Amino acid sequence: MILFCEYLYLFVMIMSFFTAIFVCLEQVYFHYVTVLVNYLIKLNIMKKTILSVITILLTGSCFSILNAQDDISNIFKAGVADLNKVADGYLKPAGNSFSAGLGTNWYNTAAVHKTWGFDFTIGVGVIQAPMSDQTFSLTGLTNLKPTVAGTAPTFMGKGDGVELNLYQPQTLSNGQANPLAGQKIVSFTTPSAVSQYVPTASIQFTLGVPFINDVSIRLVPKVSVNGFEASLWGIGIKHNFKQWIPVIKDLPFDAAIVLAYSKFDMKYPFSASAQITPEKLLSGGTVTAYIPDPSSSDYTNQGMKVSATAKTANLVFSKKIAFVTPYIGFGITSTNFDLNMVGNYPTLGDPVLQSNNSYKIQIKNVIDPVTVSSNEVMTNATLGLRLKLSVITVHAQYAFQKYPVASTGFGVTIR
Repeated sequence: MILFCEYLYLFVMIMSFFTAIFVCLEQVYFHYVTVLVNYLIKLNIMKKTILSVITILLTGSCFSILNAQDDISNIFKAGVADLNKVADGYLKPAGNSFSAGLGTNWYNTAAVHKTWGFDFTIGVGVIQAPMSDQTFSLTGLTNLKPTVAGTAPTFMGKGDGVELNLYQPQTLSNGQANPLAGQKIVSFTTPSAVSQYVPTASIQFTLGVPFINDVSIRLVPKVSVNGFEASLWGIGIKHNFKQWIPVIKDLPFDAAIVLAYSKFDMKYPFSASAQITPEKLLSGGTVTAYIPDPSSSDYTNQGMKVSATAKTANLVFSKKIAFVTPYIGFGITSTNFDLNMVGNYPTLGDPVLQSNNSYKIQIKNVIDPVTVSSNEVMTNATLGLRLKLSVITVHAQYAFQKYPVASTGFGVTIR
């Protein structure tokens, strides 16, 4: 009787905790989807593609980075010297957060299937960046000077961007003194923060097999919509190591090791209205006339490529109590994120004196000018709860790590 009361008390406490997580997660996720749809409308993406975009979101897409596409064009006003520093500071936290999401929600119990048992589970979640990733420093810039020294919000921060001023350098590209040294070329604001949360999702099929115990597959074939392409795949295994340990194997709980790998790829061509042109770079500047780069004036091949991977290893423990299974996991996750602005882009070059004593800015084209890469290795502790009614399961969990992830899911299981 005492043991039953202890289990009942544990169940009530855990249910209260995860009810709070469910409510919070639902509110955050609904807010994020609303923000996403509003931005899609703002970017004039055709209505018939919205369904496809939602499909990409449900397969773990980092499509949210494109919300800031119009603001990202301002980054190219920074000039070659400061271009990658500003882009890296603004975009890297979103990439790290998204990659962290790929490495979670692989399990909701330590128990394994019997041979040829299976389950099909759909999961969703949100990732939040730490406070240190919500702003980036504006120090160390070469030709850019902030109107007010300090920091600017990242993609995952709060508030509007800050004003930066681009000034003529002291010397020209050939080493000679710049006749316009110190003069302001243009002022612009860094991209505003978009959201403190990045959504992730997964569709997972798990099959019980001999020896290994469980093999899980995440697979979303390439989706193509008007030049936008995205695909996701992942594989994981879960093995009951407790069965090999004398005495421990007879104790009334489950224990397993979970290993998993996920990979996401995306390609997105910029629409005509979003392409970065010399006119956009010089708009609002003191010098608006320019000399085109003789190599090309075609900027229609601009776009974005994103690749993200996550590898994770976890020890998982769970205890089934009637239809409730609390579980806990301890592990390590290694992530990698690469974002590339691909294609032909204009940048601001040297001022060129004209016969009427005015100046024009020489445009210099660069190919694939922006690369944002990041690697993270994070330890984690995951606390979760699963409910099973007949063959239907519902679970919620929270991963405590540098980029924490709150997630939930439901599925059908035959053990």
